[in-house]
Amino acid sequence: MNLSKHADYAIRVLLHLAIQPGRKISIASIAESENISRNHLMKVSQNLARLGYIVGYRGKGGGIALAKPARGVNLGKLLQQVERNLRPLDGQEPDRPPESGKLLEQAIEDARARFVESLAHYTLADLVDDALGKRAPVVGVVSDLAFGDRSNAG
Repeated sequence: MNLSKHADYAIRVLLHLAIQPGRKISIASIAESENISRNHLMKVSQNLARLGYIVGYRGKGGGIALAKPARGVNLGKLLQQVERNLRPLDGQEPDRPPESGKLLEQAIEDARARFVESLAHYTLADLVDDALGKRAPVVGVVSDLAFGDRSNAG
């Protein structure tokens, strides 16, 4: 499963904020440490704020911060909201019975639902605990989550 850059960057932003809870962090500092375009992170951050995951503070000393505790950020729900590839096929509802001749679509939908269900067992806090337990830098943590090669994502 490959994640889009948008979903990958959303996880990276949330990890930066969760590793430093209660602290306002500038988008520019995250962009620099992750080597990501500031403009792209602005779009990702706006989406995360719209979804209620982060809050933004303007002015001197401003930045972004988590809107809820890291334990309250479910990875399954987050990725369903930010990853277009995890939405049901053709506007299909997750529990819709297969129509005739639609077996492949149903099989793909079943796999998508199981993938999201397995991610629902993890929170952002689990990723932080894992990253800090290994003393790993935030850079590369998302790659280490085994979501696949991002070279084809986008």
